[in-house]
Amino acid sequence: MQTRIISLLVEDNPGVLTRMSGMFTMRGINITSLTVSPCEQEGLSRMTVALYGSESELEKVRKQLSNLIEVVKVVDLEERATIIRDLCLMKVHVKDSKSRSEVMQLAESYGAEIADATLDSVILELTEEPEKIDRFVELMKHFGVKQLFRTGITAIGRD
Repeated sequence: MQTRIISLLVEDNPGVLTRMSGMFTMRGINITSLTVSPCEQEGLSRMTVALYGSESELEKVRKQLSNLIEVVKVVDLEERATIIRDLCLMKVHVKDSKSRSEVMQLAESYGAEIADATLDSVILELTEEPEKIDRFVELMKHFGVKQLFRTGITAIGRD
């Protein structure tokens, strides 16, 4: 079993996402991350889908996606030739000036921005590779994570 990232260029029509997720469900493929947004071509959207399954299951899914009418292009992104990012917004509890200082130092070392601060919390923003965000979240749990939001991965091929 493995995770693969697929980039899809699809027609921007109602129901496209429903048909695709239904196809994944029928095959027993788990979508671990999904992002959809307008792209550089009017009338089309780009979907970045991270799927978890066996190589044979994933190959069948790629072929089926290519056959869907609304799908214009399917690209299997390999990690070594791809830039992968995730956005994390996290509200962290800071009970005193010492913990606030520690949170801010850790945030700086990870490249996180301070989006907002109150007397008892700090909202941090980090755009990075998913694994680095995972490590950062684990560190922040020590202080108390009040809320955590992640967008899911988005990726672009280098070539």
